[in-house]
Amino acid sequence: MTESLLLALVVAPLALAAVVVLVQRPLTVALPAFAATLPFGQLLSVGSSRFGSLSSLVGLVLVVGLVLHLVAGERAEGPMSTTVPLWLLFVGAAGATTLWSLDGSTTALGFVLLGSLAAIYVLVSLSPIDRDTLGRTENGLLLGGVAVTCYGLVQLLVLGGFPAHVAGSTVAPAGRFGNDLLGPDNEAVALLLPMLVAASRAVTRDSRRARTSYLGLAALLLMGIVMTGSRGGLLAVVVSGLTLTLASHQGRGRLLAYSALGVVVAAVIFVAHPLGLAERTVSTTSSSGRFDIWRVGLAACPQYCPVGAGWETFPLVYAQTQASVPDAQVLVGKGGSYQPHNVVLLVAIELGLPGLVLLLTVLGVTLADALRLPVRLRGPPLAALLGTFTAAMFLSNLEYKFFWMALAMVALSRNVAQGEASRAATEPSEPAADVAAGA
Repeated sequence: MTESLLLALVVAPLALAAVVVLVQRPLTVALPAFAATLPFGQLLSVGSSRFGSLSSLVGLVLVVGLVLHLVAGERAEGPMSTTVPLWLLFVGAAGATTLWSLDGSTTALGFVLLGSLAAIYVLVSLSPIDRDTLGRTENGLLLGGVAVTCYGLVQLLVLGGFPAHVAGSTVAPAGRFGNDLLGPDNEAVALLLPMLVAASRAVTRDSRRARTSYLGLAALLLMGIVMTGSRGGLLAVVVSGLTLTLASHQGRGRLLAYSALGVVVAAVIFVAHPLGLAERTVSTTSSSGRFDIWRVGLAACPQYCPVGAGWETFPLVYAQTQASVPDAQVLVGKGGSYQPHNVVLLVAIELGLPGLVLLLTVLGVTLADALRLPVRLRGPPLAALLGTFTAAMFLSNLEYKFFWMALAMVALSRNVAQGEASRAATEPSEPAADVAAGA
């Protein structure tokens, strides 16, 4: 007891000092720290609460700091993105479903989680961003991605392999990287954005040494994605790698060569499974599989798609509808198989047609924002956005922080571009003003 008290007395002042710094510097310190914690999930957490992870705690401090700075008058230059009111409407629609939800308490908790993620996105979108802030955020993404991949390599090479966590399974599944983090499929997508940042820097940095170093980091992060054994993750890598190549303003030939080589190596690993990498155990008795889940979801659509069953209630919808769909498997446990594994189906069932229209609209506007970015800023945000969208067709990842980080990177880059354009527009008038003052 005495040792715990002494430890608390030592740690408490340090934690308080860290919180003060994060609140005072939300964009240059808290946002990069938030980005660095994303791929760790519940591995770094306090308790078992959904809000107890380190990324959630840092995100809370980030929100407080951004609100204080916005109240003080620090706003982004240029017009606000249309995505801000659209996401607020989407969150409002999710909250409204508590009135008729199949499970009001579950919907209310999910609404709070969704609202917290949207709050970070909205506040970042309204904040002034410069190149330094953007670079620091990218560095945070790289730090977190590299650290979690190294953790996976230690599991593989030193600790005897990846953990095998599949609730309700009747067989011993093959271990996959990410089982103790975000889950293998979501972990793969969480590593996508830092990999793209590293790949972009591998062809844009002036120093050959720097380019080589970032190429090595990109290869390491690709290895992290491959270690998850996620087929959706690999597909997202292909889509985002091609997008990065086409969207980049320099080094397209090298990016194309690096992407092709990476995909070939990943494909070989998926087939050969060296050291057990990318090896999967699929049990047809413990999970219905995506096609069966989609069939059940579509069968439930006539009843629930008009106004929605309530946010986060798809598991209940599945349980009520499964028996009416011939040959659909009975789901066991909570290993993720309850989820629709498709963000469009998820929103259609839980929020109905109004929510689906809002989702498709705001994602389309976000994509338009990314396409309008200056070519020097466009590559990684656009590639990560399309890669994340691709993965979302096979995952239910709307309530994962990495999904919103991909959106936030577009907002960050947009604000950088608008700020630089605004300053460039005022610079030519300054000499004339000086001459007039001297006369």
